[in-house]
Amino acid sequence: MMRTQQRHARIPRYRRILWPTDLSPLAKAALPHVLALASHPGAELITLHVLATPATYGYPGIVWLPWDQVEKANREAAGRALDRLEKTIKRDRPSLRLRRVVTMGVAFEQIVKAARRFKCDLVVLATHGRTGLKHVLLGSVAENVVRRAPCPVLAVRPRGFGARG
Repeated sequence: MMRTQQRHARIPRYRRILWPTDLSPLAKAALPHVLALASHPGAELITLHVLATPATYGYPGIVWLPWDQVEKANREAAGRALDRLEKTIKRDRPSLRLRRVVTMGVAFEQIVKAARRFKCDLVVLATHGRTGLKHVLLGSVAENVVRRAPCPVLAVRPRGFGARG
């Protein structure tokens, strides 16, 4: 009986994993989990970075900014940061297939859209685990992704990034 249960209790192999990152230390703290889950041959890691739109800032006065220049600068900065990250990943995991997506919009919407578009088996993202007033005011990207994603979602709250009310 025990052997039968052990055979059926295998950990699934995720062939396509989506890792949304805002390039913050919190998001990077989830990377070891991502790499552990993408350790088998043929796995692909899709790194998603979502740029903010003027509406995301919620400040009416921001429309006077030369937004196309701001967007271009943000894309270039994100590209450089993602290049460094990918080099680090490739150094440790040379056989891991990497794909990069940089898009613009509301983070949770773009994450769910990418998970569908690329037919991801898993989304792994970091979370602050906020509760109470901070959760109400700031919302939760992770919660919205969990509710809407077409695949399983692993929300990682790394040590040192615990909820604080």
